[in-house]
Amino acid sequence: MKKLKSTPIAEPWQVEIMRHIYNDNLDMLATRPLEPNDYHAQQDWWNANKSHLRGYLYEPLDRPGKFVAFLVLTDRGSFDTPIVAIQKEEWGGGYGQEIIRDYIEKANRPLAGSQLQSNGAICHINRKVGWQIVGTRTLENGEIVDLLYHPGINPHVENPEGIRETILKYHGL
Repeated sequence: MKKLKSTPIAEPWQVEIMRHIYNDNLDMLATRPLEPNDYHAQQDWWNANKSHLRGYLYEPLDRPGKFVAFLVLTDRGSFDTPIVAIQKEEWGGGYGQEIIRDYIEKANRPLAGSQLQSNGAICHINRKVGWQIVGTRTLENGEIVDLLYHPGINPHVENPEGIRETILKYHGL
């Protein structure tokens, strides 16, 4: 049963909500070194990149107006890369799997991603929805990052093996 409603990000106030959720989750998003964004940096980043981004805020159906998560899909040519964060006080609410299934549907084509092996919840959900580990890398702090591939759900994608190879190159494999 659906718990969330997604709303496309189009306005500066929505980018600001995304920034707060992003900054609150840096420790769980850091599959590469990340710094917190301030208001202006986030707005500048969004405006400079929005032509190849699709962003969404998520609010629980039972709490309209309370945004608890965001998704950004980045168009990388023949595939997308997602970034998702859920407000920490909302963890465990069953939102992760719903958002991941939603972005697989929204992308409607292959995806590349990464996950921290130490984030057991995300690793479990990703495995459940069909993400494949295609490699690993170790960060300077010793954290191990799984490099991921998802074939997507669109059976009409042209040259899926070529896209998979492109994703492997994207990951440096």
